[in-house]
Amino acid sequence: MADKVRVWLNRGGIVNTGDGALNIVNNIVQAPPPVPAATVQARPRVVRLRSTRAAARLFVGREKERAALAKALRRRSGGNAQVLTGLGGIGKSTLALRYALAQVGRRNPIWWIDAEDPAQIDFGLEALALQLYPEGAPERPVEWARQWLASHTGWLLILDNVTRPPEAAELIGSLPGGRFLVTSRQVVGWEDIATPIRLGVLSAGEAVQMLDRRVADRGLLDGGEELCAALGGLPLAIEMAGHYMAQNHVSARTYLRHLSGDGAVLDWTHAGGDLDRTVARTWQITLDRIAARHGPLPGRVLATLAWLAPDDIPISMFPDESKAAAGHLAAYGLVTPSGDALSVHRLVQAVSRAPESRREAGRTLRAAWTDGPEPAARLAPHLAAFVAAGGLAELDDSSADLAVAHGVHLARTVSRREGVAFLDRTIAAHEGSGHPALLSMRTTLALLRTPLDPLDVTIGAFERLVADKQRVLGPGALDTLETRLELGGLYARRGEDRRAFAYYRRLATDAERALGANHSLTLQTKWDLAEAYLNADQKWRAGHTIIVLVLWFTVLTGLEETRGRDDEVTRQIGMTIAKYVSTLALHEDPGTRRVLRLVGAAERVRRRLKGLDGGR
Repeated sequence: MADKVRVWLNRGGIVNTGDGALNIVNNIVQAPPPVPAATVQARPRVVRLRSTRAAARLFVGREKERAALAKALRRRSGGNAQVLTGLGGIGKSTLALRYALAQVGRRNPIWWIDAEDPAQIDFGLEALALQLYPEGAPERPVEWARQWLASHTGWLLILDNVTRPPEAAELIGSLPGGRFLVTSRQVVGWEDIATPIRLGVLSAGEAVQMLDRRVADRGLLDGGEELCAALGGLPLAIEMAGHYMAQNHVSARTYLRHLSGDGAVLDWTHAGGDLDRTVARTWQITLDRIAARHGPLPGRVLATLAWLAPDDIPISMFPDESKAAAGHLAAYGLVTPSGDALSVHRLVQAVSRAPESRREAGRTLRAAWTDGPEPAARLAPHLAAFVAAGGLAELDDSSADLAVAHGVHLARTVSRREGVAFLDRTIAAHEGSGHPALLSMRTTLALLRTPLDPLDVTIGAFERLVADKQRVLGPGALDTLETRLELGGLYARRGEDRRAFAYYRRLATDAERALGANHSLTLQTKWDLAEAYLNADQKWRAGHTIIVLVLWFTVLTGLEETRGRDDEVTRQIGMTIAKYVSTLALHEDPGTRRVLRLVGAAERVRRRLKGLDGGR
């Protein structure tokens, strides 16, 4: 029986020959010799692009970027590659398409390669080889395509969505004859590879124009300017909004209401659209890449930033490890550093804001407000944004402190009534929770209302507060004692002298028992008791002079022991006592002089204050 012989052809096909050696020789199909890449000329208009001219007609704006791109890619010096960088959805690929279409007839081939990883780049080069090879396919198409590019000029390769600069560096560096246009979300690391152009958002006018081009029904455009402002000029968000409005036949105002609700429209795609091409999923892909390389901390930092105002976020708010994590976010355009601050696109915040990150954001903001170096004026917009985003939805110590801070800031910068109204609403929203933090909010509210309400109403509010704090916190708690001190001052203001004296004496005894004789609240209570005696009706003054002096000297001694004689507060208290005693010494009233002799006040003051007033 004759042997069968298989001959492998260069395309991988198989030929079976007939009987005998002669038949084998006669029936072998010879493969054509390989065609050197350098000898092959591209036929006219070899073009592969990701999208169409119809899509490019919807393009708006970017005149400066287009001009800079055209100029850079025309130059003979300065490298052969340009990279468009920026936030996902900012319009990098769309600008690359627009430029590539303008180059048809000027450059050839123009070849679009999806370049998220090296395998995809090789696949794109293989497809180019199949287009250029005269007949069939070269044996090693990727290598053949690289040889062709190395031996020809005038071509343009678009490497779209390169994940990391090193993945494109070798290809760009080895092929100087043509031009590369790269798009990438990574905004750093391109300096030695390609000339970067970072894209920003569209202007207000460009954003509205883009929405107009995507919605044919003019009746749906009511509220378009407000919608584009809420979308922050982000091209992908405007594109998706236009699709949503057209497909569902809803107006811009309706879409804006959906956006202000749960934000689910940011994860919507139109019929036939790419399920991964939504605002939310575009950024989630980037976050997943960052997490794979740098762990979960960058995502947690972004979730915290999502609760703040979008601009001028002080870097000093975060610990060092979080600052490094913010650097990873900045490398992919998710945040933008500027000096000592960060900014975040408002839609990045919207898709990154989650209830589980609320507490961390509140703790970060509270620490910055109470202990950080930044002034209140700089942090106030972030406090307001936290409140507006629902940061007070769950009451805890941090959120209560922030509610108090926001109410006080409104009272100082807008009006006291605004601060009162805010705290009223916030307390009412949590009234049934029974959280102890409500007591501090009620205290601040009562203090803010004091100049607005009749004195009797204010006293009633503080009496209820004292009763609730004694029940919840305990009678010896500092917060309880502080509120009792405020109530004592209200009794004194109402002119109830005897009641005020008795109240202060009880409070001084309770404070000394709970906090100690030299605690600041104990000393303040004794000082306020002395003031109440001084401010009482004239008939009380002569009889209470000794009490006032004894109380004052007690306070002075306590301050000397706790703060030191050279402390400014100690010195001021001492000077106040000295002036009062000096005034008393001038009185001709025998009773007053007898009081001074009885307590030896003049001499004691002179000894006590020696040196405090510079010897005067």
